Amino acid sequence: MMHGGNLIRGYGQGQGMVMNAHGWWFGLIPLAAHLIFFIILIIVGIILLRRHSARVRLYRKQNDPALRILRERYALGEIDTEEFQRRNQDLRS
Repeated sequence: MMHGGNLIRGYGQGQGMVMNAHGWWFGLIPLAAHLIFFIILIIVGIILLRRHSARVRLYRKQNDPALRILRERYALGEIDTEEFQRRNQDLRS
């Protein structure tokens, strides 16, 4: 666009057209950064969820009422080692 004989910067043929023709991919950088951020956020969330669920499973196994009673009976001498191991294996499978 001409204004008083001078070319207004960014319009018409000039620097603005060159930047638009070769610099369009600069607009993809923020998009890629957001995409990478959300992918990392999802991966961290999955890792934390797996760790938490593993702790919950371990807690449930340790506090299983049947296993607790079995351990108590073994500690009191009501059952021998062989019977404890057999029943323990049965309860865990």
